[in-house]
Amino acid sequence: MAAKIVTVNGIQMAPAPREEDLADLENLLRTLQGEVDKARGDGRLFMMAEYVRLVALVSPEVDRIQRRFKREILAESRKEHADLKAATRVALVAEKEAAEEANAAAVRNRATSQGN
Repeated sequence: MAAKIVTVNGIQMAPAPREEDLADLENLLRTLQGEVDKARGDGRLFMMAEYVRLVALVSPEVDRIQRRFKREILAESRKEHADLKAATRVALVAEKEAAEEANAAAVRNRATSQGN
């Protein structure tokens, strides 16, 4: 399936990378680094330089995508924490209101019991 190009305000934007994309880039980087070592061992200076140039292109992309995923994980954790905190606050308010209602009912029962 081809990636869908998204247009925002007339600017074409590539879709967000997925974990599979990161894994593929990491594999490519390892392969390129292996080729650098192999070319060095074979004494093929031209190819070694080309592989080093490609490593220099791929490595920052791997780092950028890893940082993006870490930011997204942190943002999701913060959101889950805020949601849990809000749910706890709602539960505490409901519990407090129920306790106040129970106290009010007990006061009404005592008042009606004493009135008889």
